[in-house]
Amino acid sequence: MPVKKKITIKELQKKMEGFSRDFFLVNVREYRNEFLSLSYEEIIESQDWQCFTGKVLNYIMVGNLKEAWNGINSIPEEKSKYLKLLKIGLTIVHPEITWKQFSTIINYLKSINQPLYYVIFTAGRPFLLNGLNDFSRIGSLLPKYRERFIDYLQYLYHNSLCPYIYNLCLAEYYYQIDRLVDAEMIVSSTIKRFDVEGEQRILFTALYLQSKILLANGNTVNSESFISNIRNLTGETGTAEFSYNIDAAETLFALYEGKTAFVNNWLMNRAPDEFADFNMLDLYRYMIKMRCYIVNEKYTAVIALAERLRPLLIEGRRFMDLCELDLLVSISLYDSGKEEEAFEALRRSLKIARLHRYYRLIADEGEPILRVLIAYTKHRGENPFLLQLVKTTRSMAIKHPLYLKKGCKAQESLTPMELDILSLLQQGKTKEEIADFFFISINTVKFHIKNIYTKLNASSATQAIWNARMLGVIN
Repeated sequence: MPVKKKITIKELQKKMEGFSRDFFLVNVREYRNEFLSLSYEEIIESQDWQCFTGKVLNYIMVGNLKEAWNGINSIPEEKSKYLKLLKIGLTIVHPEITWKQFSTIINYLKSINQPLYYVIFTAGRPFLLNGLNDFSRIGSLLPKYRERFIDYLQYLYHNSLCPYIYNLCLAEYYYQIDRLVDAEMIVSSTIKRFDVEGEQRILFTALYLQSKILLANGNTVNSESFISNIRNLTGETGTAEFSYNIDAAETLFALYEGKTAFVNNWLMNRAPDEFADFNMLDLYRYMIKMRCYIVNEKYTAVIALAERLRPLLIEGRRFMDLCELDLLVSISLYDSGKEEEAFEALRRSLKIARLHRYYRLIADEGEPILRVLIAYTKHRGENPFLLQLVKTTRSMAIKHPLYLKKGCKAQESLTPMELDILSLLQQGKTKEEIADFFFISINTVKFHIKNIYTKLNASSATQAIWNARMLGVIN
């Protein structure tokens, strides 16, 4: 009989890395019911630790964090080093893990010189710092403790990448506190490195952050070309992990471009169904779906989804997501005429944002949240923090006027004469000039303009032109 070759630690790491990426990102969701139907006891008895991992991860995905802990704590780690590392690996992706627990784990891995490269740290979400564990709140410590963070990262990622991953974390922190120039310089320098190293998971994070910086600077991010670039760069190896989030990111950019038809197509055909297959790994997509609901004035649906997510986000200490959640809730409540409730949701969001310096998180919502901020400031009083937020958010609203714009509907079609007059108004011509242009009286011009306003639900030439553009009546 041939002698079975003993597997080395390095080979085991590579095997677990591939298994984590290729199996769990694809099949752990597909076979949810099968995983959850088995008891921890029978899995431990059979020593099927891959199945055990699948069960714990599924409990995390559905938000049953208590059962996930029960499973993690039932691992008999005293039996082998492998089981102790398995317990550590599952603990580090549990949403309730604290920074103190995280530090303790890393220090233990350092003491035994054993990295955990196979841990899917970002857990399918674009943001690196805001992965399954929300460590975004420690961003202010990054500049001060650079070497310590790089040292920690060496036990989660390959050594050569750690300084660049640290830079990406720092870039995201700088982005949130609105230091856009610093964020752009850092993230641009990291993208090439991740592409060369073939780290699609982190490359996607860097590309997504770069797109947010471009938007904040007032540039247009063409959803089709940018997403095509992301798909090309991440390649086939990124398909399993990123396909859902790439689709959602494309929809977010389409919202900034006012592409209502594209947005509604995603909402109808590709958005996650929170009632059929709820999954916390779809959190990013749920947030995009809530924005699509706002565009379609489905405010009740926004509130319902938000309240389903809220207890899970609180339990998992997802402060950035809670802040974002209440922003979208406040917009929905305000637009539906529930001003006081909107102010309360905004107050909760501002409390988190001020504490953790999530300034861009608020400003990126542009005009929809600006309306609430201005009304809130008038009713609750001014302070330097609010005034700075209003200023930054106003800038975003001016740069991206189409973001979350409701789809307007014409009462009836414009006549050829009305279309011509509308085009001349767009060119800046006066009523007198339009009258001369058609050899008609000013009163006749006024009559046509009145009809145009009625059909386009407008009260001014500027609003009529804007609504016509939104409807695709004029370019």
